[in-house]
Amino acid sequence: MGRAVLLFLVIAFLPFVEPVSSLTVFDLSATITELTKTLFDTFLTVSDLTDIVDIDTKKEKLLFSRLDTITVQIGEISQRINQIDEKIDVISRMLKNLRKAIQLELVLHDIRSKQIYLNTYYGTMEKYIRDMEKYENSTLINFAEGVVSGNPSSVPFLMEAVYQQVIAPNFFHHFLNRFDRTDDDLFCTEKQSVAQIIHSFMNELLMMNLKSYIVTYTSYMIKKIHKIGDFNKELEDLNEEFQTRTNNLVVTIKPHMETASSELWRCDPKKHVKDETYIEVTNFLHGIILNKVNLDPNERCSEECDVFTYTTKYQCHDNKWCKHQTTCPKIINCHYIDSSMEVCRSEGMFKTNRRYDYVKFGNGRHFGRSKTCSRSRTTGLETYRNWLVYKCSYCYCLCEEGPKFFSERYINMRLTESNKTDNKVVTGLRFVKNRQVIHLQIQEGTLLPYGQIDLDTLRWVPVEDYKVTNSVYRPDVDYYTLKWEERDFDLADIMVKEGSIVTGVAFRKVGARLHLQVQATPFNFTSGKLRNAFSVLEDDPDIRRKHKFAKELILDRVDIPIRSDLPSDKFTTNKYVKFVNTGYDKDAGQTTVPFFDAQPLVSAIPVPLRGVGVFHKGTKDFGGFITPRIFTYNFTKHLQPIFPQDTKERLRVG
Repeated sequence: MGRAVLLFLVIAFLPFVEPVSSLTVFDLSATITELTKTLFDTFLTVSDLTDIVDIDTKKEKLLFSRLDTITVQIGEISQRINQIDEKIDVISRMLKNLRKAIQLELVLHDIRSKQIYLNTYYGTMEKYIRDMEKYENSTLINFAEGVVSGNPSSVPFLMEAVYQQVIAPNFFHHFLNRFDRTDDDLFCTEKQSVAQIIHSFMNELLMMNLKSYIVTYTSYMIKKIHKIGDFNKELEDLNEEFQTRTNNLVVTIKPHMETASSELWRCDPKKHVKDETYIEVTNFLHGIILNKVNLDPNERCSEECDVFTYTTKYQCHDNKWCKHQTTCPKIINCHYIDSSMEVCRSEGMFKTNRRYDYVKFGNGRHFGRSKTCSRSRTTGLETYRNWLVYKCSYCYCLCEEGPKFFSERYINMRLTESNKTDNKVVTGLRFVKNRQVIHLQIQEGTLLPYGQIDLDTLRWVPVEDYKVTNSVYRPDVDYYTLKWEERDFDLADIMVKEGSIVTGVAFRKVGARLHLQVQATPFNFTSGKLRNAFSVLEDDPDIRRKHKFAKELILDRVDIPIRSDLPSDKFTTNKYVKFVNTGYDKDAGQTTVPFFDAQPLVSAIPVPLRGVGVFHKGTKDFGGFITPRIFTYNFTKHLQPIFPQDTKERLRVG
């Protein structure tokens, strides 16, 4: 074997790096270009061998040796594409969930069938090239004939059929419609943004095209080695078709990636679990029953309940009911309901975060859900006379509860950021509660070239472990305290500037309203390196105007959100929501809503983020959830045809 051939054997294939990240179309593009050039050079080298004894055997061994190395690389790439589940690709997962769009379902079934056939051809080729000496020449020739036979089951026919189906005008229109979150649960089960799914689908199509090209080219070379023909024109046409099809797939799919939604959030779980799927603000607002005599500074019952709209003082006279209750520092919006009532007190506010389980009135009205109440917790209350003139009625009021150690109504305002020194970025979010404080926790991972994330580095960054009772930590600086006068929460999305990605999150106070901020850090897409010296906290640019003119999402007399039997179907952003008590009739006003959605929000294939938001989801007549959402990075601005014209010319001439 000549020196040039030996040199080619040494440098043709570099070791394939063990995959530690998901595969982007940019890695795949580079790999396709490299493998195509290497494959073409291999075939040229095999064709040029003319000075070796037993030349045909040497050609075949050389060809199959090179192909074996290539198939190992292809196998590793395929594994990275289907990282969610190595056995189930995007097409399979979609077929599992599609039910209504019959036309698209049939097309996807057909594409999937052709994909299976193509993979079978490719697998057979792998088997032959690894054990070449065990097979008869006739077996290899028959395989090659079948691959390029030109009948409907041949490899070129199958690949062209898939290609024509995908570039059809309405294919991606129907494809994208399948992710309408109001249609079915496909949006909920994928755990990827629609833009990510199209990205993965593009990778699979490009891999199908590459495998088809390798199998077909190999088959022509087998026939050429065994002197069945020259096939120079066939190989030239195949090369041109492969490159044109590759570029057209990218050009066809890119606009759909640009317009596809990059948002990702968690749908409602099948079963709610406290502090795992949801978090609630506790012991903030409660319905409370008080007699007028204890509300009146003159200790009389001359005023009506409605007069007491806001007071921070009340007294407790010789009244057994008053002494049964935990004192309330702030009483709001009292109303008269009826002259008699039966109250089922809760087992204890520290245990249940409620004052009452339910209240039954003499007029038949009912607050909360009836259930068995022990005799020791049941109290009957009736209006009585004061000075034989005034009726001392019981009022149903709202209580803003008391001391710091008692309530869980605090929201962290300190910046939570990834370790930028180690080139880590935010990849996920979730709400957690620690020491009475609700935090928006981040997941971080190391950023790699071309927007990849090192999967081995993913972790949830521990939240800060502080107590609001420690005077070192300051209200409205380190944490936000929900109060009757300040309980508004902005529902908004924050997108970072072009060329930056998310490296941190925080909340800040704008007026009396809590508002999300995002830390943005510029980065180099090709190298994956952060420019952390230029990190900035970004707001909604219109926050001041929105703060003045924003509309409120009103939660009026709603029930506890986890009691709903229906999945959330109302989604609200670009408004603000107040934390309020549940409705008296539904829950005796004993719970603060909305809840926080505590489900981990991470993409099945982690990527850097271009934005973060919080919105409200829920159903009619229920308090709903404040839910985080993330926006995956937009890769399309970097996406270009894999084979520019000058590259195609170089490959054509070898």
